Amino acid sequence: MDIWLLEDDFRIAAIHADYIRTIQRDAQVQQFLTGASLKEALLHKTPPAFLLMDLYIPDVTGYELVAYVRTHFPEIRIIMVTAAAERAHVEALYAYGVFDYIVKPFDEERLQKAFQQLHLTQSALQKKTHFTQQDLDMLFYRQNHSTTTEKALPKGIDTFTLEQVIHLFKEQKYTTLTATQLSEVIGTSRSTARRYLEYLVEMNILETKLLYGTVGRPERNYVLRGTYEQN
Repeated sequence: MDIWLLEDDFRIAAIHADYIRTIQRDAQVQQFLTGASLKEALLHKTPPAFLLMDLYIPDVTGYELVAYVRTHFPEIRIIMVTAAAERAHVEALYAYGVFDYIVKPFDEERLQKAFQQLHLTQSALQKKTHFTQQDLDMLFYRQNHSTTTEKALPKGIDTFTLEQVIHLFKEQKYTTLTATQLSEVIGTSRSTARRYLEYLVEMNILETKLLYGTVGRPERNYVLRGTYEQN
């Protein structure tokens, strides 16, 4: 997976690149310090799946570059990573169709949420040829409308990701998943994926079955409980 990073401060760029490689271990990260070098690469290389970029780049305005990418490379998902949090900037970039907007400084967990949404969106788009209204709502209406319990969630569990995992099972995108498989789908570590699956087992939404392979320990398979009904 190719991920490009546009950040004019090489020290910050290195930190963000490390975050990306921690979250996406298979990522091929390319760093760019100027808008001109990024545009040159877009013309002569295979465009990346994702572009993380700052709004403030010395040799080009962020708006100009976003507009250029959206016009000529609409398949690239743009994540703004910037200190600019004023309403005028947010409204304008939202109108340009950026995929996510992360305000500096941020932590690895916030970036991980962005990649989780990217993976879930890609998975939904690739696996269907026809979409129900609920499918489209999951893609376009990202605000959190919880269908699970309203009580406080345990540490390390956020409602948005939890809803996404439940959706994967309830819409029969996957009838069964292991922690390893789920980690690849939502873009997290295997331990994080297992945390969500085990929580859903505790909530009596999922149940486990052992999957026996030819070598090593059997792996836990997670399936939707037949008696589960949405409240």
